[in-house]
Amino acid sequence: MEDPATEAEFQPGQLLFFEKGTVHALPTILEEPVVFLSVDTPRRDPKDIVFVNSADGSPETFIASTRG
Repeated sequence: MEDPATEAEFQPGQLLFFEKGTVHALPTILEEPVVFLSVDTPRRDPKDIVFVNSADGSPETFIASTRG
């Protein structure tokens, strides 16, 4: 978080929490499958998501809309 040199392993069932605006990434996946549950409360505007490198994704590819 915040420092690209920082790395840590996370195990199934662990919770990772960070404040809005914190730069974060998941550079290495050690084992698959990986499932993430992301909860935004209150729900944020998808345009609020900013990728440091725009080639890594966009708000449209990051948040799956549940609205029909």
